[in-house]
Amino acid sequence: MTDKLSAQLMESADRLEELSRSEIQVLLRRAALRLDGRMVPVGYVTLIPEASEMVDEFAKEHDLNMDEAVNSILIDWGISAGMIEVDDLDDED
Repeated sequence: MTDKLSAQLMESADRLEELSRSEIQVLLRRAALRLDGRMVPVGYVTLIPEASEMVDEFAKEHDLNMDEAVNSILIDWGISAGMIEVDDLDDED
């Protein structure tokens, strides 16, 4: 687990009564994904069920496979966040 997630878990344990059920669920899911991630080969991503369903729906709507859908979503996000310039993308013609 990363130091940030470990710190969040420790801090949350000290103030458990202040956390909502959904905040606890998010922390536990993130921790579980990190632990499961140790068994995932490099280059693979483990998505929580809600994210997986969203990507699957996006893939179906755009006639893409899961890898293409994830890449499309991340590229769109990177462009909108100013992390990627459209001019920097290679043409795939």
